[in-house]
Amino acid sequence: MPGRDAVRPELVEGHGSTGSPRTEGNALRTRVVPAAPSEPRIPRRHRLILVRHAQSAVDPRRAPSTWGLTDNGRAAARRLAALGLFDRADGFYAGDEPKMVETLEPVAAERERRVQAEAAFGETHSEGFLGSEEFLATIQRFLAEPEVAPAPGWETAAAARARFGAAVERLRVVHEPPMNRDRVLPATVAIATGGRMITSYLAGVLGWSTEEALEHWRALRMPDLAVVELDEQPEDAQRLKGVRGPGVRDGKGSLVIPFGTLVV
Repeated sequence: MPGRDAVRPELVEGHGSTGSPRTEGNALRTRVVPAAPSEPRIPRRHRLILVRHAQSAVDPRRAPSTWGLTDNGRAAARRLAALGLFDRADGFYAGDEPKMVETLEPVAAERERRVQAEAAFGETHSEGFLGSEEFLATIQRFLAEPEVAPAPGWETAAAARARFGAAVERLRVVHEPPMNRDRVLPATVAIATGGRMITSYLAGVLGWSTEEALEHWRALRMPDLAVVELDEQPEDAQRLKGVRGPGVRDGKGSLVIPFGTLVV
């Protein structure tokens, strides 16, 4: 007959039917259960194809936000549609201005998609028609002093950057990076907007100085495009766990394709 200190078979694996820990002799033994491996971190990268609108039909009698494209501008927009770069785009967005929507429409239509117009992606607001020299001086003030309106009725660079950046962060929540068995591809969206807006936004994302921003703005063509890859935001780790929240404005990133690289 087994003694009182003998090990009962049903307790060999740790706990018996009574829920008591296994004993051997009179010593209490605790079974160490290894911690579950932590979930691997999956990079959540997003790429923006930022498109500067094609040539617009300037009319000093009307607000710039109402201008459409010229015939040359529409032809250039059709040539944009041939770029395979847009094949990976998950969404097509534009400021709610005719020249911006018309620039991206052929690109989206070629891929059986539609352009979604959003006011947040519009050009920086301005009023009045300025001559060339006065306009250039205003742009210099716009970039050098982002918190100050560069001219009466003009939106500040800081305000424009904030609204554009917030809209980009909303898209990052909507467009999740596509995953397959061995890798995660960047989620890609295309956004058509104006030259001042693109320059102001990228100055914050890429850390451009005033001089660098002005140089990039002056070199912009109609149309033109650049691709920027945004860094992961702190909120991305929460999103992996199902927690949703607003992104951080003006996330940082790197330039993948600079303006002026692709000729259309």
